[in-house]
Amino acid sequence: MDASPITLVGLITNTSQRFIVPVYQRPYSWDDEQCQQLWEDVLSIGRRAEGKHFTGSVVWIQDGTMSAAGVNAVLLIDGQQRITTLTLLLVALADYAREHAASDRRSDTESELHFSCEEIVATGFLVSPFKKGEDHYRLTLSQGDRATMRSIVDHLENPEVSIVEGSHRLIENLNWFRNHLRNLADPNEIWDGIQRLEVVSISLAQGQDNPQLIFESMNSTGKDLSTSDLVRNCVLMGLPVERQNELYQNHWRKIEETLGADSYDEVFDEFLRDWLTVVTAPAPLVSRDLYRVFKTYVETNGYDKDDNVIDLLVEIRRFAGYYACIMQGAEEDAGLKHILDRMRALDVSVVNPLLMTVYEHYRQKAFPRGDFISMLRTVESYLLRRAVCDVPSNSLNKYFLSVIARLNDVLDSEDGNYREALEALLLSESGTARRIPDDREFKQALLTRDCYAFRRSNYLLAGLENGKHPKDPIDFSAGTYTIEHIMPQNALAHGEWKQMLGDDYQTVFDHNINRLGNLTLTAYNSELSDGSFAQKKERAIGGYRNEYLSLSSELHDANKWNEQAIASRTERLAREALSVWRMPALSNETITKYRPRKKAAAPRKSVTFRMLCADGLLQVEDRLEGQRSRYQVSANVTPGFRIRLTNGEEYDSPSRAAIRAVQLSGASVTSINGWIFWTTKGRQLSDIRDEYLASDAEGRVIQRTTLYSDFWDGFYSYCVDRNDFIAAFGDQSDRTVPKDSWTTFSIGHRGCHLSSLLGVRDDYLVAEFFFSDIEQYQIFLSHREEIESHLSSSRADIKWDEIDADKKSRHMVVSRYADYKNGDWEDLYAWLADALLRMKQLVSFLD
Repeated sequence: MDASPITLVGLITNTSQRFIVPVYQRPYSWDDEQCQQLWEDVLSIGRRAEGKHFTGSVVWIQDGTMSAAGVNAVLLIDGQQRITTLTLLLVALADYAREHAASDRRSDTESELHFSCEEIVATGFLVSPFKKGEDHYRLTLSQGDRATMRSIVDHLENPEVSIVEGSHRLIENLNWFRNHLRNLADPNEIWDGIQRLEVVSISLAQGQDNPQLIFESMNSTGKDLSTSDLVRNCVLMGLPVERQNELYQNHWRKIEETLGADSYDEVFDEFLRDWLTVVTAPAPLVSRDLYRVFKTYVETNGYDKDDNVIDLLVEIRRFAGYYACIMQGAEEDAGLKHILDRMRALDVSVVNPLLMTVYEHYRQKAFPRGDFISMLRTVESYLLRRAVCDVPSNSLNKYFLSVIARLNDVLDSEDGNYREALEALLLSESGTARRIPDDREFKQALLTRDCYAFRRSNYLLAGLENGKHPKDPIDFSAGTYTIEHIMPQNALAHGEWKQMLGDDYQTVFDHNINRLGNLTLTAYNSELSDGSFAQKKERAIGGYRNEYLSLSSELHDANKWNEQAIASRTERLAREALSVWRMPALSNETITKYRPRKKAAAPRKSVTFRMLCADGLLQVEDRLEGQRSRYQVSANVTPGFRIRLTNGEEYDSPSRAAIRAVQLSGASVTSINGWIFWTTKGRQLSDIRDEYLASDAEGRVIQRTTLYSDFWDGFYSYCVDRNDFIAAFGDQSDRTVPKDSWTTFSIGHRGCHLSSLLGVRDDYLVAEFFFSDIEQYQIFLSHREEIESHLSSSRADIKWDEIDADKKSRHMVVSRYADYKNGDWEDLYAWLADALLRMKQLVSFLD
């Protein structure tokens, strides 16, 4: 690596090299904000008599090729946004100079320009005028921007050449600079400022410096690197240039196009999060760690070896297709598209990973189209029913992870019904915060709630209408139809409505104005306005008498619209909603069959195949057999603790090895749980992994910090299902999981709080009052007999600090024996939650 200061002009006008933005770099992305910053920096230094302005670093590496004309191709690792924007500014200056030279309308006080269009073109700022082909252009952008940038430069050299419209940001920013130059009193200030921009030029040595590590550690002076930038570079950067171009054109560009080239920057990170959620489930995913998780996934599955990167790109593109169907309406099957469009209107993005999982398994032909449609409708009902009943969605993230993992198990088991499994998993959460509201709860909410204030009221009414004619649905998404109050919001300003509502018209109005039965959809909201019921009914245009929507069938013949009529229609629509958004019906036996297993003592992601080998649970040359009888595949454990297939390929990941082994047998699969697939000596790898997790010999098991975080993560998840705990301490589902042995819970008193402590070494679990205020502790201690009586049912030991103890704090401790090694912590969770709740009730002694 060599680093040296240089003027930016000196760097870009070096005739012996030209800059290329490699395909793995993000597209040009600067907008007005970054252009404004560059403009102000250049203008500021241009107005000073002397000095330079440092504008960051430019990192580059030669790709090892030199043209016949002796020009080196230099790959930009960092700095492409600044150099591209500066190029646009130079083009704008050249345009200005050309217009200035052609104009005779100049005042005598205006100064001569310090630059000309000919100078900018001829002296190497934009082109090498005597070079042909690729060598002619000083800067070559990546695929999506290349044609537009070249056409901009070509147009400058020959105005008859049209500018290609492909990259709108290039064109918009060029026009931004053109407009600002026209409004600037002295454009020489910009030209002079450009000459004094300075950078640190960092050249990397081919084969010695790692450009990816350097790239990951840098932040641009303009827009920070996004996760999509890092991911693209991770996939392509280390490959030869020709291979980069091939993979970009044939694979990565297809991903960009699938997700929408114009909105790719914004969409990719969301897609990446959802895809990684699918492939790493049930491990929780932290958004700020997306790139780290991606790199781990690539390395664990062997995608960074040999030519496996193609398999990775194919997988990403496939899931990008599912994401586009879910979020962008890209599904070509009209029946599927209609349901997915409705679900998108619900705007519950946390369900996307689950939908992508089911999509993947559908494409693998794990179930027929009819089952897929049925499952989508079930998920739609799940989401809508919860929304109507105001069930919070903050617990769904972790829940859907468990559903995804369980569905993967069902797919591998060969003896399960996928559709039944999904329905059973949704039904198994009855009585918890993750439940699907049953018909009674759903109907009661529809009968009583304010449906006008409901964010999804339009969706609800449209669904009720189309439920009457599902094969010929009306498209309500265009915005033509809006929600109409049959009894208008301004009804009490009119005597006719008061008379119709009766003597207690104010109470009737308040109770019914926003009920479901008083709402409908119409394309004539402004025409109907707040007229009387008779006027709204008899209008020639949009009148209720001629309304064709089945949603409003009661209005055809009704002569009055009062509390009884509204209640009757509310009942009818609520009853129909039960059929439109159906509750799945399965036997208790079926639900129990698919119920998720209890959480293990540690997340599965903490154990790798290599760890089992290093621990001696697997031996070198042990034979692995595929569990599925229809795939006669096998493998062996290598001396390097990898899985070697019969064709010689080696993998670190059991799942990746299983997928490849089955593909070699002629089957088309893209998803297998390798821990369940592979067996050795009659045991599944998952069983051997469980043995490893349960073992604590010689301290080989999970480190204590991992156990701590696993326990608290499980406890917070457990508390999501305890409405009494949520009421007392709030929702714990989004709480940061500690890596320490203790955690705290606020009780609203300064100088006192509740905490819990794990005694892993000595096998105990503690809930305690921690007092930093000694006077409060003394008050609390004075009620010792009552407090111990209240806690007598806690199956616990109770200890108090002496009031005159020689320490700054005082503790009242409730503790019990705890076995952390058996992995079944549900009993500990229940005890701790109950103990904390009982202790919270004791706060009254401090009031």
